Amino acid sequence: MTLKRIWRVLRNIVTGAEASRQYPGRAVEILRNRIPGIESPKLRALADRGIEVVWNGLSPQVRSWRYTQHLGRRIHRRARRIQPRGGGCFTRFFRNLPQLELVRDLVLERPRGAPVKIVSVGCSTGADLYSALWLIRTARPTQNVQALGIDLVEECVQAAARGVYPCRVIEVAAISENSHEGLFTKEGKTLVVQEWIKEGVTWAVGDALSPDLAVRFGLHDVVFANNFLFQMPPGRSESCLRNLTRLVAPNGYLVVSGADLDLRSRVLGELGFVPVTDRWEDIYAAEDVHAAWPLRFWGLEPIDRTRQDSPARYTTVFRSPAKVGVEQ
Repeated sequence: MTLKRIWRVLRNIVTGAEASRQYPGRAVEILRNRIPGIESPKLRALADRGIEVVWNGLSPQVRSWRYTQHLGRRIHRRARRIQPRGGGCFTRFFRNLPQLELVRDLVLERPRGAPVKIVSVGCSTGADLYSALWLIRTARPTQNVQALGIDLVEECVQAAARGVYPCRVIEVAAISENSHEGLFTKEGKTLVVQEWIKEGVTWAVGDALSPDLAVRFGLHDVVFANNFLFQMPPGRSESCLRNLTRLVAPNGYLVVSGADLDLRSRVLGELGFVPVTDRWEDIYAAEDVHAAWPLRFWGLEPIDRTRQDSPARYTTVFRSPAKVGVEQ
């Protein structure tokens, strides 16, 4: 089978799988009448399997073609619409090191002596927040950092507050007590976050969609909101993102990965947030979900360098407007 034929087969599978959902016109009604069960879960699963088999059979070179990338975006749109959302407490220390290093540098640009308030929303078991604190306090031990971790799941918050991790769990799979000096102390088969990292850190159960989020927790200079927005349907994801921006102090920073790129660009652009594009390529490359695109809703698209907005689209760090009272 030629590459052209493969491309047509994949396109037809995607288009056919979409038709009954996107175009409920007379032609589709006739098709439904003639082929009972066209929207049945079994046939949908068969279409999904066909898409996966053909896509995975394409070589990396073919996947990089412009037309194939366009088809991949259609596949991914379908995946985002029909695949069930939801996830667990997956996290990892230094999951995106370039992103954390950029946040550290932005914090260190602030006036010396001024306290810095950092919040991690959807903190899970605390790895992201502890990682950021280690980088900041290692670079400037005298920096006054007031940190807060928030998660909807009480068990995750309790685990984060303890700061005790079995050596083999995913959070610390590539970390040892020696690889990041001063972060952990080894106790038996566990790694324990040291007290100088825990200093000034509080933990709370909270809902990122709660309308009183900012009233309850106040404004922060850095707001981490990584890797949970993509677990929500688009409408809830947008409402949540808008709610999160209310936590960001004037000239503060919102760090948000794991979100629909079109939605993030549109919402933050409307609210006056400015993309911080330093090291954007390294940060985007460090995201660990590229391989899932386009077949899974959480996958991240390859960088499209033909887009004029590519740095702004693919960065994950945004500076808030300078004026207090900007409508968010």
